[in-house]
Amino acid sequence: MARTRRPLTDEEIQEFKNMLLQKKDEIWQAIRDDLKSRVSEEYYSLINDVNDEEDLAQIDLQEEVILGVLEARKKELEAIDQALWRIEHGEYGRCLECEDWICIERLKVRPWAIYCRDCKERLERLGKV
Repeated sequence: MARTRRPLTDEEIQEFKNMLLQKKDEIWQAIRDDLKSRVSEEYYSLINDVNDEEDLAQIDLQEEVILGVLEARKKELEAIDQALWRIEHGEYGRCLECEDWICIERLKVRPWAIYCRDCKERLERLGKV
């Protein structure tokens, strides 16, 4: 499949902005759901019924998992906010490394992408991302 590298039209930029805003809403909803589950009766029951070190280890493990998930979601939100900033400042769709246009196909899959595929792969090989 040929990669399409060109400036985005105003309509395409608006579509990507809508995609980013929708994804941001989805992430915030997932965060709210995660936090609600943390205060559920089941969680409080688990905490209140701690009997031994194994129970404490189970609670610690659950907390580490949820914190890891929340950290990943935080990074996604930051990337989305950066993409929205680039839209507002007329910089959206350009690779931060080579300054060429990011393929539209890549943006459709990952609208917060900041590197074209070639630069992303090169930076990954170098361990820089």
